Formats: sequence, C-alpha cells, structure tokens
Amino acid sequence: MSPDHEQESVFNMALAYLKRIDKLLYFCQQAAMNGNIDNWINNLRGVYREASIRLTDDEAKSIEGDPEEEIDLKKLTDNKIEKHEANFRNIYYLTNDRTLRHKHKRTIMFLLDTLEIKLRGMMQKKNMLLPSKKDPTKAVMDM
Repeated sequence: MSPDHEQESVFNMALAYLKRIDKLLYFCQQAAMNGNIDNWINNLRGVYREASIRLTDDEAKSIEGDPEEEIDLKKLTDNKIEKHEANFRNIYYLTNDRTLRHKHKRTIMFLLDTLEIKLRGMMQKKNMLLPSKKDPTKAVMDM
C-alpha cells in the first residue's frame, strides 16, 4: 500500500469518525428539543463512547461520575446544581426511579444539557468537533 493511499485511508476514517459524532450530536439536539430524556441519554452516551478514546481518566470520570462518591439526592435536587454534578451516574440515578424521574424532570433536563455542554467543550479542546483553521486536513488526520 502506498503512503498516499495510507494517508487517504486515515483521512477517510477520521472523516467517518467526525460524521458519526456530528450525527449523534444532531440527535442529542433533536431529543433535547422534544424533551425526550431517553433518546437524549442514549445519543449522548454514544457521543461519549466516540470521544472516550481521547479523554483523560479525570475527564472520563467527570462525565461518568465517581462510583466512590455517594449520591446525595437532597443536594442533587436542591435547585443549586453545580457543574460537577452533571454526569451519567447522577442522571441515571434520577431517571431509573419513576417517582424521581417525574418529580425532577427539570433537573434531569438541566443535568443533560450541562453534561452535553461539558462534553462538547472537552471535545472542542481536543479538536474533535471543528477542524483547525490553520490546516483542516491535519486537524482531521491527527485523530
């Protein structure tokens, strides 16, 4: 296989990767607009899986949630939600209980919104969303 063919193959794989992320983010946007919590979670989880290969352990933990940390329902639902509380673990805790899911739908939506923004920010810093203006082909191929 020639070096040019190898680079083209890498470029095509990177482009397919970016397209998958873009499509998943579009589905997140649609689910958010429709208030569809389950679809939003599933698509956001897909975005996370795609991004996970580039995240540090601390970044991944901030998205997944710390399994060692006890979930404090009162703090989680006190209308003073902090950015670090937006993680899959807390969202699953609220959505997997029918009563909590119904009672705290606004909190769940806010957590999903905040988590998506956090994940998008991490991905943007790693050039996983928009290619560099300096060299678009390099930005895509460096993935």
